[in-house]
Amino acid sequence: MRIKQIILNDYRNYNKQNITLGSGLNFIIGANGEGKTNFLESIYVLGLSKSYRSDDADLIRFQTDYTKIKAAIDMKDREMEMQIVVSELGKKVLLNGQEVKRVSDYIGHLNVVLFAPEDLNLVKGSPVGRRYFFDIIMGQTNREYLKDLSDFKYILKQRNELLKQLQLSGSKDETLLDIITEQLAVAIEKIVNARKTFVEIVGLKAKQSYQFLATKKDSFELTYLPSISGNILQALKSRYRTDILAGATNYGPHRDDFDFFLDGKSAKGLASQGEQRMIVLAIDLAVVDYIFDLKNDKPIFLLDDVLSELDKEKQNRLLKYLISSGGQAIITSTELTDIENDIIRQSRIYRVVKGYIKEETHNG
Repeated sequence: MRIKQIILNDYRNYNKQNITLGSGLNFIIGANGEGKTNFLESIYVLGLSKSYRSDDADLIRFQTDYTKIKAAIDMKDREMEMQIVVSELGKKVLLNGQEVKRVSDYIGHLNVVLFAPEDLNLVKGSPVGRRYFFDIIMGQTNREYLKDLSDFKYILKQRNELLKQLQLSGSKDETLLDIITEQLAVAIEKIVNARKTFVEIVGLKAKQSYQFLATKKDSFELTYLPSISGNILQALKSRYRTDILAGATNYGPHRDDFDFFLDGKSAKGLASQGEQRMIVLAIDLAVVDYIFDLKNDKPIFLLDDVLSELDKEKQNRLLKYLISSGGQAIITSTELTDIENDIIRQSRIYRVVKGYIKEETHNG
């Protein structure tokens, strides 16, 4: 899939922007603060209906009433128009001019994979961030997973409310708790199984991607750490006392974690910033392949400021790989001084100045 044309109206620092993108590499260059990341974010919002940086209200340009993102998408077997409108009244998403009532039915039509500087927190940050990162990816490609996750959160909320009631009342009647716990166990099993399968597939691809990207030939491994396993229902029931005392469910997908290993050692406390960058990039490249395997269509790869921390060799190796993969990539950077001429000739280059993007060269 590729974005042929995208139109922004009153999006962040953009007033009106209409840009046609190339099918391969697209470089958005400019000084910091001019709007490079804002443009990249708009594509992410178009695909996933929300920003990875802030609340919806922040997307609307100052002193305007709403923002609109509209794009013509060239899919493998069809063309599609996508549109999202955000205002003080809420959010509206449209496919081919028809409003989609449920956002879950909208997500997954335009698949995007994002590398952003914030993603470096993935390795050493909190488990919450890691769960969110992988849930976003899985939700794009598996609507059933989105539904299961929603069902789990609903049942979890009911169970936590009941646990608080039991905590306050001191009641020993666990009949209702048994019923809700059985429902929760079913929901947990679906999510755990989906996460295990995902990590098995993406982990193997990421191992290969890391070997390709890294200078040092460290072995890389992605692992999933479920907080509860085995007989899930029995495990939940055995923890009734602990949960009632806490007034909350202490085990389940909302307490799961993921880890990254370099040469058999957890990267959480040991990985340098360069190694963290390689880990996240390796996972992103693996996810691109994962989505292609599922849909037989490449997702849009968004790379924000990925080149600044890579040496010349790694920059060009990554860009050559992206060209050879045949997908569309949109890359922001302050400059392209270390990029080989052959790569430049196969790319489209745009410059952004004060919230306006203009194509600088068109070589392919």
